[in-house]
Amino acid sequence: MGRRNGSLILSFRALRRLIGILGMALPLVCFAGGLAFGGESLQRSISSYYYTNVRDFFVGLMLGMSFFMMSYLGHEAIDTLANMATGLAGIGVGLFPCMSDAPAAKVGFFQLPESCSDIVHIACAGTFFVVLALSSLFLFTRTEAGKEPTAQKRKRNAIYIACGCVMLATLLALVLINLYMSDAAKERTRAIFIAETLLLEAFGISWLVKGETIFRDRPAMAATVPPRPSA
Repeated sequence: MGRRNGSLILSFRALRRLIGILGMALPLVCFAGGLAFGGESLQRSISSYYYTNVRDFFVGLMLGMSFFMMSYLGHEAIDTLANMATGLAGIGVGLFPCMSDAPAAKVGFFQLPESCSDIVHIACAGTFFVVLALSSLFLFTRTEAGKEPTAQKRKRNAIYIACGCVMLATLLALVLINLYMSDAAKERTRAIFIAETLLLEAFGISWLVKGETIFRDRPAMAATVPPRPSA
């Protein structure tokens, strides 16, 4: 029974690491794949890669990462609820594209008008990152009731808090970019792509740490009592 429980714990850790790796890989592979195989320059946002040669990768990775998150059951109901919300939002990001160069066109799996698909995409992306940030700040940092956090857990908590703050700050930056930056400036600076990449890297680091890739708790050494000499 103990061996089975240990295998389950390892599986959960591996799943957390995989989610983190997929999140961190998304912007990097989109850029490299678009440039190497499609001759695409850096796009204005990660979502814009939907309209390039890496569309299948973008959609597949978003859906895969989202399904992995939905299959990850947390220790408490709030963990599972957060993962389900994030997973469903991530599916929406993949299935409802935005920023089409043909605003009148119908886009995506559901062939919605681009303006409608934009709204759904932005709502899903906002939900995706807000829930991830709040999970990193408030769910990942918890310690079991009645237990003191270990030294390694305190280090992990510091990283969770830093990643959550980066995600929230970058989300605020994205709002300001879209409100106050001209389209020409967005194209020139690629500010949206850079901000989204920071978001995904912070998210990935948080989940890699959650998988105890670094600062792993050391297994407690079982106390051994030497046998008493026979009388």
